[in-house]
Amino acid sequence: MAAVLDSQVPHARAWMWSWASIYGAVSITETVLNATSHGAAQSSAQVNIATSTFGFFATLIFPPPVAFEWEPVQRLPEETEAQRTAKSRAVRTFFAREVGRERFRHSVWGHLIGLVFNAGVCSYMYFGLHLGSRALLNFALGGAFWEANLWTSPNASMQLADTLPETAVLGVQLVPVALGRDGAGFALRGHF
Repeated sequence: MAAVLDSQVPHARAWMWSWASIYGAVSITETVLNATSHGAAQSSAQVNIATSTFGFFATLIFPPPVAFEWEPVQRLPEETEAQRTAKSRAVRTFFAREVGRERFRHSVWGHLIGLVFNAGVCSYMYFGLHLGSRALLNFALGGAFWEANLWTSPNASMQLADTLPETAVLGVQLVPVALGRDGAGFALRGHF
């Protein structure tokens, strides 16, 4: 579990900064369009400024937990048996939290949240601002952006959790043991 979380940190950070940059670039582009256009194009740009700025701040405020919260858990001491037990419990708890987040983002609910939000914005554009074709184009592009965001979201913890048996809290460890002057061996140590 810890190895997967370790390997996921750079990917989670890259995902977060990439999507924050994409949303920021869309927001800046739409701000320029808002300042240089009139009528329907300006109204569409104003809506897109609001939605892309929302995406920007949502990405920065709610990054994947592994992006910045894993390192303190990783640095917990392991010198005594009690410290190893506490760290093991903290790793399992953190792993479960990361898996829950990933499962939610990749579930039907994650897709529906994006669809409903996008449909609400586009309904406002269509019925409130009377921007027929722009609202439909915004619906298609907004949906594509949201799906791309979901499908590029880190999911290594979820994949590992799906391959582990349901009894993943049980663990067996192979420990080297010295057997006098002439030999060495191994012992099994379990956590039940």
